[in-house]
Amino acid sequence: MLGAPQLEATFSRENALRWLLAAGCFALLIFFFSPPWALYALWARVPEMGVLLEVRRAATVLYQIDHLGGQVPDPLHSAIQWRILFPMIGRGLHLPHPLLFGLAHFGCVAVLAFIVTVLRRNACSWSASGALAVTLGATSWFFTSAGWLGYFDSWLVLGLLVAAFGKSRWSLWAACIWAPWVDERFVAAAPLALICRYLYFQRAGRSIDVKREFGIAVALVVGFVAVRLGLVAGRSAETATISGYLNTFVDGSASWSRVVFGAWSGLRIAWALLVAAVVLVGRANRSHAVLLAAAVLVVAAVGLFTAQDLSRSMMLLMPVALLGAISAVNWRPQLLSAAAVLALLLPAHHVMSNRVNPIFYLYHELGAFDRPPPEAMPELLELRAVQAMEQGDFTAAAESLSLAIKLARNPAYPSRQRGILFASQQQWAAARDDFSVAVKNAPREPDGWFLRAQAALALGDVAAADADLTQALAVAPAKWQERADVTRFRARLRQQ
Repeated sequence: MLGAPQLEATFSRENALRWLLAAGCFALLIFFFSPPWALYALWARVPEMGVLLEVRRAATVLYQIDHLGGQVPDPLHSAIQWRILFPMIGRGLHLPHPLLFGLAHFGCVAVLAFIVTVLRRNACSWSASGALAVTLGATSWFFTSAGWLGYFDSWLVLGLLVAAFGKSRWSLWAACIWAPWVDERFVAAAPLALICRYLYFQRAGRSIDVKREFGIAVALVVGFVAVRLGLVAGRSAETATISGYLNTFVDGSASWSRVVFGAWSGLRIAWALLVAAVVLVGRANRSHAVLLAAAVLVVAAVGLFTAQDLSRSMMLLMPVALLGAISAVNWRPQLLSAAAVLALLLPAHHVMSNRVNPIFYLYHELGAFDRPPPEAMPELLELRAVQAMEQGDFTAAAESLSLAIKLARNPAYPSRQRGILFASQQQWAAARDDFSVAVKNAPREPDGWFLRAQAALALGDVAAADADLTQALAVAPAKWQERADVTRFRARLRQQ
Protein backbone atom coordinates (compact mmCIF):
# COMPACT_ATOMS: atom_id res chain seq x y z
CA MET A 1 0.00 0.00 0.00
CA LEU A 2 1.38 3.39 -0.96
CA GLY A 3 1.45 5.99 1.77
CA ALA A 4 -0.95 8.91 2.13
CA PRO A 5 -0.10 12.01 0.04
CA GLN A 6 0.30 14.20 3.09
CA LEU A 7 3.33 12.15 4.15
CA GLU A 8 5.17 12.97 0.94
CA ALA A 9 5.60 16.73 1.26
CA THR A 10 9.28 17.46 0.74
CA PHE A 11 9.73 19.40 3.99
CA SER A 12 7.26 17.48 6.10
CA ARG A 13 7.93 16.23 9.61
CA GLU A 14 7.65 12.70 8.24
CA ASN A 15 10.48 13.23 5.77
CA ALA A 16 12.65 14.90 8.39
CA LEU A 17 12.21 11.90 10.67
CA ARG A 18 13.06 9.53 7.83
CA TRP A 19 16.38 11.28 7.30
CA LEU A 20 17.07 11.34 11.03
CA LEU A 21 16.40 7.61 11.26
CA ALA A 22 18.67 7.03 8.27
CA ALA A 23 21.42 9.08 9.91
CA GLY A 24 21.05 7.05 13.10
CA CYS A 25 21.28 3.79 11.15
CA PHE A 26 24.37 5.12 9.38
CA ALA A 27 26.04 5.97 12.70
CA LEU A 28 25.25 2.51 14.06
CA LEU A 29 26.65 0.82 10.96
CA ILE A 30 29.79 2.97 11.04
CA PHE A 31 30.43 1.85 14.63
CA PHE A 32 30.16 -1.86 13.80
CA PHE A 33 31.77 -1.64 10.33
CA SER A 34 34.24 1.17 10.66
CA PRO A 35 36.28 2.75 7.88
CA PRO A 36 40.07 2.43 8.35
CA TRP A 37 40.56 6.00 9.55
CA ALA A 38 44.23 5.47 10.36
CA LEU A 39 44.98 4.38 6.79
CA TYR A 40 43.17 7.43 5.42
CA ALA A 41 45.33 9.67 7.58
CA LEU A 42 48.44 7.71 6.64
CA TRP A 43 47.79 8.14 2.92
CA ALA A 44 47.14 11.87 3.37
CA ARG A 45 50.50 12.18 5.16
CA VAL A 46 52.49 9.78 2.99
CA PRO A 47 51.17 9.62 -0.61
CA GLU A 48 53.38 6.61 -1.32
CA MET A 49 51.00 4.55 0.82
CA GLY A 50 48.42 4.93 -1.95
CA VAL A 51 49.26 1.32 -2.87
CA LEU A 52 47.17 0.11 0.08
CA LEU A 53 43.90 -1.50 -0.96
CA GLU A 54 41.74 0.81 1.15
CA VAL A 55 42.95 3.97 -0.61
CA ARG A 56 44.33 2.73 -3.93
CA ARG A 57 41.21 3.48 -5.96
CA ALA A 58 41.03 6.96 -4.45
CA ALA A 59 44.39 7.74 -6.03
CA THR A 60 42.96 6.67 -9.39
CA VAL A 61 39.86 8.84 -8.91
CA LEU A 62 42.12 11.84 -8.29
CA TYR A 63 43.94 11.00 -11.52
CA GLN A 64 40.59 10.84 -13.34
CA ILE A 65 39.71 14.36 -12.26
CA ASP A 66 42.57 15.67 -14.38
CA HIS A 67 42.27 13.05 -17.14
CA LEU A 68 38.55 12.42 -17.70
CA GLY A 69 38.13 9.39 -19.93
CA GLY A 70 41.88 8.90 -20.16
CA GLN A 71 43.43 5.48 -19.75
CA VAL A 72 43.92 4.74 -16.07
CA PRO A 73 47.59 4.08 -15.21
CA ASP A 74 46.80 1.66 -12.38
CA PRO A 75 45.97 -1.68 -14.08
CA LEU A 76 44.08 -2.90 -11.01
CA HIS A 77 41.53 -0.11 -11.50
CA SER A 78 41.45 0.14 -15.28
CA ALA A 79 37.76 -0.85 -15.11
CA ILE A 80 36.74 2.56 -13.80
CA GLN A 81 38.01 4.53 -16.80
CA TRP A 82 34.50 5.59 -17.78
CA ARG A 83 32.94 5.77 -14.32
CA ILE A 84 33.31 9.49 -14.53
CA LEU A 85 30.27 10.98 -12.78
CA PHE A 86 32.04 11.78 -9.53
CA PRO A 87 35.37 12.77 -11.10
CA MET A 88 33.33 15.18 -13.24
CA ILE A 89 31.57 16.54 -10.14
CA GLY A 90 34.88 16.90 -8.34
CA ARG A 91 36.43 18.67 -11.30
CA GLY A 92 33.46 20.90 -12.10
CA LEU A 93 32.89 22.04 -8.51
CA HIS A 94 36.57 22.03 -7.51
CA LEU A 95 35.69 19.94 -4.48
CA PRO A 96 38.34 19.41 -1.80
CA HIS A 97 39.38 15.76 -1.75
CA PRO A 98 37.79 14.92 1.63
CA LEU A 99 34.48 16.36 0.42
CA LEU A 100 34.67 14.45 -2.86
CA PHE A 101 35.27 11.12 -1.15
CA GLY A 102 32.73 12.01 1.52
CA LEU A 103 30.04 11.93 -1.18
CA ALA A 104 30.19 8.13 -0.95
CA HIS A 105 29.31 8.35 2.74
CA PHE A 106 26.52 10.81 2.06
CA GLY A 107 25.31 8.33 -0.55
CA CYS A 108 25.09 5.72 2.22
CA VAL A 109 22.77 7.97 4.21
CA ALA A 110 20.74 8.65 1.06
CA VAL A 111 20.31 4.92 0.39
CA LEU A 112 19.21 4.29 3.97
CA ALA A 113 16.81 7.23 3.79
CA PHE A 114 15.33 5.88 0.56
CA ILE A 115 14.93 2.43 2.13
CA VAL A 116 13.14 3.95 5.11
CA THR A 117 10.97 6.03 2.76
CA VAL A 118 9.85 3.00 0.76
CA LEU A 119 9.13 1.03 3.92
CA ARG A 120 7.17 3.88 5.47
CA ARG A 121 5.11 4.22 2.30
CA ASN A 122 4.16 0.60 2.85
CA ALA A 123 2.85 1.11 6.40
CA CYS A 124 6.02 -0.04 8.14
CA SER A 125 6.51 1.19 11.72
CA TRP A 126 9.49 3.33 12.65
CA SER A 127 11.14 0.55 14.64
CA ALA A 128 10.64 -2.02 11.88
CA SER A 129 11.90 0.45 9.28
CA GLY A 130 15.04 1.04 11.30
CA ALA A 131 15.64 -2.69 11.82
CA LEU A 132 15.18 -3.47 8.14
CA ALA A 133 17.36 -0.52 7.09
CA VAL A 134 20.15 -1.80 9.34
CA THR A 135 19.79 -5.31 7.93
CA LEU A 136 19.94 -4.02 4.36
CA GLY A 137 22.72 -1.61 5.25
CA ALA A 138 25.00 -4.22 6.85
CA THR A 139 25.90 -5.52 3.39
CA SER A 140 28.69 -5.15 0.86
CA TRP A 141 27.56 -1.88 -0.75
CA PHE A 142 27.90 -0.10 2.59
CA PHE A 143 31.20 -1.76 3.47
CA THR A 144 32.94 -0.61 0.30
CA SER A 145 31.33 2.84 0.12
CA ALA A 146 32.19 3.65 3.73
CA GLY A 147 35.44 1.68 4.05
CA TRP A 148 37.30 2.01 0.74
CA LEU A 149 38.00 5.52 -0.51
CA GLY A 150 37.01 6.17 -4.10
CA TYR A 151 34.22 3.59 -4.23
CA PHE A 152 30.82 5.17 -4.89
CA ASP A 153 28.79 1.96 -4.68
CA SER A 154 26.17 3.65 -2.52
CA TRP A 155 25.13 5.75 -5.51
CA LEU A 156 24.90 2.74 -7.80
CA VAL A 157 22.66 1.05 -5.24
CA LEU A 158 20.61 4.24 -4.93
CA GLY A 159 20.17 4.29 -8.70
CA LEU A 160 18.98 0.67 -8.73
CA LEU A 161 16.58 1.24 -5.84
CA VAL A 162 15.15 4.39 -7.41
CA ALA A 163 14.71 2.50 -10.68
CA ALA A 164 12.83 -0.23 -8.84
CA PHE A 165 10.80 1.76 -6.30
CA GLY A 166 10.81 5.42 -7.32
CA LYS A 167 7.24 6.80 -7.31
CA SER A 168 7.41 8.55 -10.66
CA ARG A 169 8.48 7.34 -14.05
CA TRP A 170 10.74 10.40 -14.21
CA SER A 171 12.78 9.12 -11.29
CA LEU A 172 13.23 5.82 -13.14
CA TRP A 173 14.34 7.58 -16.30
CA ALA A 174 16.68 9.88 -14.40
CA ALA A 175 18.35 6.90 -12.71
CA CYS A 176 18.87 5.29 -16.12
CA ILE A 177 20.69 8.45 -17.22
CA TRP A 178 23.09 9.09 -14.34
CA ALA A 179 23.61 5.75 -12.58
CA PRO A 180 25.51 4.00 -15.44
CA TRP A 181 28.18 6.70 -15.21
CA VAL A 182 28.71 5.73 -11.56
CA ASP A 183 29.18 2.08 -12.49
CA GLU A 184 28.36 0.49 -15.84
CA ARG A 185 27.13 -2.63 -14.03
CA PHE A 186 23.87 -0.74 -13.64
CA VAL A 187 23.20 -1.97 -17.19
CA ALA A 188 23.48 -5.61 -16.08
CA ALA A 189 21.23 -5.09 -13.04
CA ALA A 190 18.66 -2.77 -14.65
CA PRO A 191 16.44 -5.62 -15.97
CA LEU A 192 16.23 -7.06 -12.44
CA ALA A 193 15.33 -3.61 -11.08
CA LEU A 194 12.57 -3.27 -13.70
CA ILE A 195 11.17 -6.68 -12.74
CA CYS A 196 11.09 -5.56 -9.11
CA ARG A 197 9.40 -2.32 -10.14
CA TYR A 198 6.67 -4.21 -12.00
CA LEU A 199 6.06 -6.58 -9.08
CA TYR A 200 6.13 -3.76 -6.53
CA PHE A 201 3.59 -1.55 -8.25
CA GLN A 202 1.42 -4.52 -9.13
CA ARG A 203 1.33 -5.38 -5.43
CA ALA A 204 0.50 -1.75 -4.62
CA GLY A 205 -2.42 -1.79 -7.05
CA ARG A 206 -0.92 0.77 -9.40
CA SER A 207 -0.93 0.09 -13.11
CA ILE A 208 2.21 0.74 -15.15
CA ASP A 209 2.34 1.72 -18.78
CA VAL A 210 4.98 -0.92 -19.37
CA LYS A 211 5.39 -0.14 -23.04
CA ARG A 212 6.15 3.53 -22.45
CA GLU A 213 7.70 3.57 -18.98
CA PHE A 214 9.95 0.55 -19.42
CA GLY A 215 10.49 1.23 -23.11
CA ILE A 216 12.02 4.63 -22.45
CA ALA A 217 14.08 3.21 -19.57
CA VAL A 218 15.45 0.49 -21.83
CA ALA A 219 16.12 3.02 -24.58
CA LEU A 220 18.11 5.18 -22.15
CA VAL A 221 20.20 2.21 -21.02
CA VAL A 222 20.79 1.14 -24.62
CA GLY A 223 21.72 4.73 -25.39
CA PHE A 224 24.33 4.65 -22.65
CA VAL A 225 25.76 1.43 -24.08
CA ALA A 226 25.92 3.00 -27.53
CA VAL A 227 27.71 6.07 -26.17
CA ARG A 228 30.15 3.90 -24.28
CA LEU A 229 30.89 1.79 -27.32
CA GLY A 230 31.41 4.97 -29.25
CA LEU A 231 33.84 6.27 -26.65
CA VAL A 232 35.77 3.03 -26.60
CA ALA A 233 35.83 2.73 -30.40
CA GLY A 234 39.10 3.92 -31.86
CA ARG A 235 40.97 3.44 -28.62
CA SER A 236 43.21 0.54 -27.62
CA ALA A 237 41.47 -2.59 -26.43
CA GLU A 238 42.91 -2.15 -22.96
CA THR A 239 40.64 0.83 -22.37
CA ALA A 240 37.42 -1.19 -22.60
CA THR A 241 35.90 -1.60 -19.19
CA ILE A 242 34.96 -5.28 -19.44
CA SER A 243 38.35 -6.35 -20.75
CA GLY A 244 40.01 -4.25 -18.07
CA TYR A 245 37.93 -5.91 -15.43
CA LEU A 246 38.62 -9.42 -16.68
CA ASN A 247 42.33 -8.71 -17.08
CA THR A 248 42.57 -7.80 -13.39
CA PHE A 249 40.55 -10.78 -12.14
CA VAL A 250 43.42 -12.49 -10.37
CA ASP A 251 44.09 -15.91 -11.94
CA GLY A 252 40.39 -16.06 -12.91
CA SER A 253 39.77 -19.23 -10.93
CA ALA A 254 38.68 -18.58 -7.37
CA SER A 255 37.67 -21.76 -5.57
CA TRP A 256 33.98 -22.55 -5.28
CA SER A 257 34.20 -22.22 -1.51
CA ARG A 258 35.59 -18.70 -1.94
CA VAL A 259 32.85 -17.83 -4.43
CA VAL A 260 30.14 -19.10 -2.08
CA PHE A 261 31.68 -17.24 0.85
CA GLY A 262 31.87 -14.11 -1.28
CA ALA A 263 28.22 -14.41 -2.24
CA TRP A 264 27.18 -14.86 1.39
CA SER A 265 29.31 -11.94 2.55
CA GLY A 266 27.69 -9.72 -0.06
CA LEU A 267 24.22 -9.69 1.52
CA ARG A 268 24.63 -11.68 4.76
CA ILE A 269 21.33 -11.63 6.73
CA ALA A 270 19.65 -9.75 3.87
CA TRP A 271 19.74 -13.00 1.90
CA ALA A 272 16.74 -14.02 4.02
CA LEU A 273 14.85 -10.98 2.71
CA LEU A 274 15.79 -11.82 -0.88
CA VAL A 275 14.53 -15.39 -0.46
CA ALA A 276 11.35 -14.04 1.17
CA ALA A 277 10.75 -11.85 -1.88
CA VAL A 278 10.87 -14.82 -4.24
CA VAL A 279 8.71 -17.00 -1.98
CA LEU A 280 6.05 -14.36 -1.39
CA VAL A 281 5.91 -13.44 -5.06
CA GLY A 282 5.46 -17.14 -5.80
CA ARG A 283 2.40 -17.33 -3.58
CA ALA A 284 0.67 -14.80 -5.80
CA ASN A 285 2.05 -15.84 -9.17
CA ARG A 286 4.40 -18.76 -9.69
CA SER A 287 5.58 -17.63 -13.13
CA HIS A 288 6.57 -14.25 -11.69
CA ALA A 289 8.57 -16.01 -8.96
CA VAL A 290 10.37 -18.13 -11.54
CA LEU A 291 11.20 -15.02 -13.58
CA LEU A 292 12.45 -13.20 -10.49
CA ALA A 293 14.56 -16.14 -9.30
CA ALA A 294 16.06 -16.62 -12.77
CA ALA A 295 16.94 -12.92 -12.99
CA VAL A 296 18.57 -13.07 -9.55
CA LEU A 297 20.72 -16.04 -10.58
CA VAL A 298 21.77 -14.40 -13.84
CA VAL A 299 22.68 -11.08 -12.22
CA ALA A 300 24.51 -12.83 -9.36
CA ALA A 301 26.50 -14.89 -11.87
CA VAL A 302 27.38 -11.80 -13.89
CA GLY A 303 28.53 -10.08 -10.71
CA LEU A 304 30.56 -12.98 -9.36
CA PHE A 305 32.33 -13.97 -12.56
CA THR A 306 33.22 -10.55 -13.94
CA ALA A 307 34.77 -9.08 -10.80
CA GLN A 308 37.64 -9.73 -8.47
CA ASP A 309 35.76 -8.41 -5.43
CA LEU A 310 33.19 -11.16 -5.04
CA SER A 311 31.18 -9.94 -2.06
CA ARG A 312 30.88 -6.42 -3.46
CA SER A 313 29.22 -7.68 -6.64
CA MET A 314 26.16 -8.83 -4.68
CA MET A 315 25.05 -5.20 -4.30
CA LEU A 316 23.39 -5.65 -7.70
CA LEU A 317 20.70 -7.72 -5.96
CA MET A 318 19.66 -5.00 -3.55
CA PRO A 319 16.32 -4.24 -5.28
CA VAL A 320 15.17 -7.81 -4.62
CA ALA A 321 16.30 -7.60 -0.99
CA LEU A 322 14.28 -4.41 -0.51
CA LEU A 323 11.29 -6.05 -2.21
CA GLY A 324 11.59 -8.79 0.40
CA ALA A 325 11.83 -6.20 3.17
CA ILE A 326 8.56 -4.65 1.98
CA SER A 327 6.97 -8.09 2.14
CA ALA A 328 8.35 -8.51 5.67
CA VAL A 329 6.76 -5.39 7.19
CA ASN A 330 4.12 -7.51 8.92
CA TRP A 331 6.57 -9.97 10.42
CA ARG A 332 6.93 -10.12 14.19
CA PRO A 333 8.90 -7.11 15.49
CA GLN A 334 11.10 -9.46 17.53
CA LEU A 335 12.12 -11.29 14.35
CA LEU A 336 13.06 -8.06 12.56
CA SER A 337 15.02 -6.85 15.59
CA ALA A 338 16.85 -10.17 15.82
CA ALA A 339 17.76 -9.96 12.13
CA ALA A 340 19.21 -6.46 12.64
CA VAL A 341 21.21 -7.55 15.69
CA LEU A 342 22.62 -10.56 13.81
CA ALA A 343 23.50 -8.34 10.86
CA LEU A 344 25.51 -6.10 13.18
CA LEU A 345 27.22 -8.82 15.21
CA LEU A 346 28.10 -11.48 12.64
CA PRO A 347 31.67 -11.17 11.28
CA ALA A 348 31.86 -9.14 8.08
CA HIS A 349 34.44 -9.40 5.31
CA HIS A 350 35.49 -7.98 1.99
CA VAL A 351 35.83 -11.17 -0.05
CA MET A 352 37.96 -11.08 -3.19
CA SER A 353 39.09 -13.84 -5.49
CA ASN A 354 42.59 -13.76 -4.01
CA ARG A 355 42.13 -12.53 -0.44
CA VAL A 356 39.68 -11.94 2.40
CA ASN A 357 39.79 -8.72 4.44
CA PRO A 358 37.93 -8.61 7.76
CA ILE A 359 35.95 -5.50 8.67
CA PHE A 360 36.42 -4.20 12.20
CA TYR A 361 34.59 -2.16 14.83
CA LEU A 362 35.23 1.55 15.31
CA TYR A 363 37.35 1.14 18.44
CA HIS A 364 39.64 -1.30 16.60
CA GLU A 365 40.19 1.15 13.73
CA LEU A 366 40.85 4.03 16.11
CA GLY A 367 43.45 1.85 17.85
CA ALA A 368 45.16 1.37 14.47
CA PHE A 369 46.55 4.90 14.77
CA ASP A 370 49.02 3.36 17.25
CA ARG A 371 49.31 0.02 15.44
CA PRO A 372 49.97 0.56 11.73
CA PRO A 373 49.72 -2.36 9.30
CA PRO A 374 52.94 -4.21 8.40
CA GLU A 375 53.19 -2.33 5.09
CA ALA A 376 53.45 0.93 7.02
CA MET A 377 55.84 -0.15 9.82
CA PRO A 378 59.17 1.72 9.45
CA GLU A 379 61.01 -1.02 11.34
CA LEU A 380 60.05 -3.63 8.73
CA LEU A 381 60.99 -1.26 5.93
CA GLU A 382 64.41 -0.79 7.51
CA LEU A 383 64.88 -4.56 7.68
CA ARG A 384 63.86 -4.79 4.04
CA ALA A 385 66.45 -2.13 3.22
CA VAL A 386 69.17 -4.03 5.05
CA GLN A 387 68.28 -7.17 3.11
CA ALA A 388 68.37 -5.21 -0.16
CA MET A 389 71.80 -3.79 0.72
CA GLU A 390 73.10 -7.30 1.42
CA GLN A 391 71.90 -8.32 -2.03
CA GLY A 392 73.54 -5.29 -3.63
CA ASP A 393 70.24 -3.62 -4.59
CA PHE A 394 71.05 -0.14 -3.33
CA THR A 395 68.19 1.52 -5.24
CA ALA A 396 65.58 -0.66 -3.51
CA ALA A 397 67.31 -0.09 -0.17
CA ALA A 398 67.19 3.68 -0.62
CA GLU A 399 63.48 3.52 -1.56
CA SER A 400 62.61 1.47 1.52
CA LEU A 401 64.58 3.78 3.80
CA SER A 402 63.03 6.88 2.23
CA LEU A 403 59.56 5.51 2.97
CA ALA A 404 60.62 4.52 6.49
CA ILE A 405 61.80 8.09 7.12
CA LYS A 406 58.39 9.47 6.14
CA LEU A 407 56.50 6.90 8.23
CA ALA A 408 58.63 6.95 11.38
CA ARG A 409 57.50 9.08 14.29
CA ASN A 410 61.19 9.75 14.91
CA PRO A 411 63.08 9.58 11.59
CA ALA A 412 66.52 9.65 13.26
CA TYR A 413 67.40 5.98 12.86
CA PRO A 414 66.20 5.39 9.26
CA SER A 415 67.82 8.70 8.25
CA ARG A 416 71.08 7.51 9.75
CA GLN A 417 70.76 4.21 7.91
CA ARG A 418 70.14 5.95 4.58
CA GLY A 419 73.06 8.30 5.27
CA ILE A 420 75.33 5.30 5.74
CA LEU A 421 74.02 3.88 2.46
CA PHE A 422 74.80 7.15 0.64
CA ALA A 423 78.22 7.33 2.30
CA SER A 424 79.05 3.83 1.09
CA GLN A 425 78.42 5.12 -2.44
CA GLN A 426 80.54 8.23 -1.86
CA GLN A 427 77.44 10.47 -2.02
CA TRP A 428 78.68 12.58 0.85
CA ALA A 429 76.41 15.60 0.43
CA ALA A 430 73.27 13.42 0.56
CA ALA A 431 74.75 11.48 3.46
CA ARG A 432 75.42 14.66 5.40
CA ASP A 433 71.81 15.82 4.87
CA ASP A 434 70.51 12.55 6.31
CA PHE A 435 72.90 12.69 9.26
CA SER A 436 71.66 16.23 9.92
CA VAL A 437 68.12 14.89 10.18
CA ALA A 438 69.38 12.23 12.57
CA VAL A 439 71.09 14.68 14.94
CA LYS A 440 68.13 17.03 14.84
CA ASN A 441 65.75 14.30 15.96
CA ALA A 442 68.14 12.48 18.30
CA PRO A 443 70.58 15.12 19.60
CA ARG A 444 71.69 12.94 22.53
CA GLU A 445 72.98 10.16 20.27
CA PRO A 446 76.76 10.57 19.74
CA ASP A 447 76.87 8.31 16.68
CA GLY A 448 74.73 10.73 14.67
CA TRP A 449 77.13 13.59 15.34
CA PHE A 450 80.11 11.35 14.64
CA LEU A 451 78.70 10.24 11.29
CA ARG A 452 77.97 13.81 10.29
CA ALA A 453 81.53 14.78 11.27
CA GLN A 454 82.87 12.10 8.91
CA ALA A 455 80.66 13.35 6.07
CA ALA A 456 81.77 16.94 6.70
CA LEU A 457 85.43 15.92 6.58
CA ALA A 458 84.88 14.00 3.35
CA LEU A 459 83.40 17.20 1.90
CA GLY A 460 86.44 19.19 3.04
CA ASP A 461 84.66 21.12 5.79
CA VAL A 462 87.18 20.65 8.59
CA ALA A 463 85.62 23.21 10.94
CA ALA A 464 82.20 21.56 10.74
CA ALA A 465 83.76 18.13 11.24
CA ASP A 466 85.59 19.35 14.36
CA ALA A 467 82.41 20.96 15.73
CA ASP A 468 80.38 17.79 15.19
CA LEU A 469 83.02 15.61 16.81
CA THR A 470 83.16 17.96 19.78
CA GLN A 471 79.38 17.68 20.14
CA ALA A 472 79.58 13.89 19.89
CA LEU A 473 82.15 13.79 22.70
CA ALA A 474 79.97 16.10 24.80
CA VAL A 475 76.96 13.78 24.74
CA ALA A 476 78.81 10.44 24.64
CA PRO A 477 79.52 8.22 27.65
CA ALA A 478 83.07 8.20 28.97
CA LYS A 479 84.33 5.11 27.15
CA TRP A 480 82.77 6.04 23.79
CA GLN A 481 85.79 8.08 22.75
CA GLU A 482 88.04 5.02 23.26
CA ARG A 483 86.45 3.24 20.29
CA ALA A 484 88.96 2.44 17.56
CA ASP A 485 87.02 4.21 14.82
CA VAL A 486 86.68 7.34 16.95
CA THR A 487 90.38 7.32 17.78
CA ARG A 488 91.36 6.96 14.11
CA PHE A 489 89.01 9.78 13.07
CA ARG A 490 90.36 12.13 15.74
CA ALA A 491 93.87 11.43 14.50
CA ARG A 492 92.88 12.19 10.89
CA LEU A 493 91.18 15.38 11.98
CA ARG A 494 94.31 16.61 13.80
CA GLN A 495 96.31 16.14 10.59
CA GLN A 496 94.06 18.48 8.59
